[in-house]
Amino acid sequence: MTATLKTKKVKDVMSRQLLWVGPDANLLTVSQIMGQKDVGSILVKSDSQVVGIITEKDLVRKVMAKGLSPGSVTAETVMSYPIASVDQETSLDEARRRMGEQNIRHLLVTHQDQPVGMISVRTVLDTLT
Repeated sequence: MTATLKTKKVKDVMSRQLLWVGPDANLLTVSQIMGQKDVGSILVKSDSQVVGIITEKDLVRKVMAKGLSPGSVTAETVMSYPIASVDQETSLDEARRRMGEQNIRHLLVTHQDQPVGMISVRTVLDTLT
């Protein structure tokens, strides 16, 4: 393990761009937003609370592979929950470890239990180069 992953904090490399949709948003809209913003995940919010996350993996496995029409499936139907999160002071090594243990690619980053960013496995790998 490189020293970079042990010394850098999640807050040093996280994306501060938080995107979300409501639970009733259809997945055609969700995938269009993700494509336009070039992101691999989007949060689902209800009553100002993050209630889940939709990832590219969710879209492929839970919608496309089942032959469902993205325009008729809602975010709430396929979102993953509860959403995994880490505090912004967490080391990149710990974030990497958690993603590996939970077999996930995205973590919500929080500060005082409030969402402040996202980190992906791609971000962690980019830090190594």
